Amino acid sequence: MKIDLYIARGDAIAEDALTVIAEGCAAAGLDDAAIETIEVSSDDEARALRCLGSPTIRIEGLDIEYGEREPPETTSGERYYSTPEGWGRLPTAGMVAFAIREARARLGGGS
Repeated sequence: MKIDLYIARGDAIAEDALTVIAEGCAAAGLDDAAIETIEVSSDDEARALRCLGSPTIRIEGLDIEYGEREPPETTSGERYYSTPEGWGRLPTAGMVAFAIREARARLGGGS
């Protein structure tokens, strides 16, 4: 399964985002994810990459928070996620795990 992490150049949250992704993968029983970190250095680049802010996490091409209903706005600036605990710079591991399960269902159960 392909997971992309879009992160703004110099954003100190990159390591924490990778930790949340790893925890989400573990919770979903995914041990063979191909995680790619993609640096976003400008708003133009964010637009071309469909980066919704730093960090944006996509699983098999879909944003973990919005899925197929993502907004058109893009930015290389900070992103905030609506989590069960309130707004935060990072999604929860549970959100990542849910998105992995959804991707598996979409792909017919494959990993």
